[in-house]
Amino acid sequence: MVRKSGEIKKLEKTKEKTKEKTKDRVMVFIDGSNLYHVMTQHLTRHDLRFGKFSEKLAGTRSLVRTYYYNIRQNIRSDEQERFLSSLYDTPYMEVRLGIVKQRGQAMVEKGVDVMIAIDLLKCAYENLYDTAILVSGDGDFYPAIQAVKDLGKHVEIAGFETNISPESSKISDLVIKFNKSYFNNLWMTKTEIKKIKESFSKKEIMDEDSSPEGENKVSRNTLKNSNSKSSKKPSIRRSSIKNMNGNNISKPSNRKKIDQKSHREEFKNKRLVSSGYSNGRNSHVSSPPELRNGNYKSKEKEKSKIKIFSWLKKNSN
Repeated sequence: MVRKSGEIKKLEKTKEKTKEKTKDRVMVFIDGSNLYHVMTQHLTRHDLRFGKFSEKLAGTRSLVRTYYYNIRQNIRSDEQERFLSSLYDTPYMEVRLGIVKQRGQAMVEKGVDVMIAIDLLKCAYENLYDTAILVSGDGDFYPAIQAVKDLGKHVEIAGFETNISPESSKISDLVIKFNKSYFNNLWMTKTEIKKIKESFSKKEIMDEDSSPEGENKVSRNTLKNSNSKSSKKPSIRRSSIKNMNGNNISKPSNRKKIDQKSHREEFKNKRLVSSGYSNGRNSHVSSPPELRNGNYKSKEKEKSKIKIFSWLKKNSN
């Protein structure tokens, strides 16, 4: 029996879907410092499009992610910052940076090789890829490559033939050898380099501006306005008075002084009332005896003298 054309098309689509599902998942691990020196030696340029470079390494397989490793210079330069910003803008690219330490008179990079080895093993253990492509000819990765293979994964080494160590080429499943023609159509154009420079020169967005719906955000204009208002001196009203010739003479009014006096008197009354004493006319608290009777102290002295004399008489008897 001849099947209908519609059924045949359905079968072809299902086959294509199964092929896509069975495609090898690839992760690319780039030793940036090693690649930089190799490109300087063989190509004399470094403006590589790392996204296209990873895609070419993966080929027809499914590219999951690219990891780029390098060191951050102690003295920051605009060139390195522009380069790193272009990497951050590359889709499915992870940038991991080590540090530089001085050992004697030489500067040594720290943490890069360890990060590469850890990510190779971690991603293999978590079954995040089927094949790892390591862009480095360094023989120090020999134990990590063997451990990844023991987990049932494939490891490919990519680099120039003169820079691949014999240990790495022996242990790896496949060696991808670079030459000058391999990098054709992988270099940045002038317009792309110009865009990177322009994007790097843009002002950084402040945290205040990036907060959602202006939360915890105070605009600079409002702050400026408030500062300008506080710096302004209060204006004094001047009442116009005519002199002998009939001309108006501006003179500061005494309203402010009168207001200050009234405030002071109110404040004094409040203090007296709160302490239990008041000199006001409508006071609800009685004033102390010193204020009610000026002869209070002299009377108290006479009483004390009488008491002393009576005590002396009793003792003499």
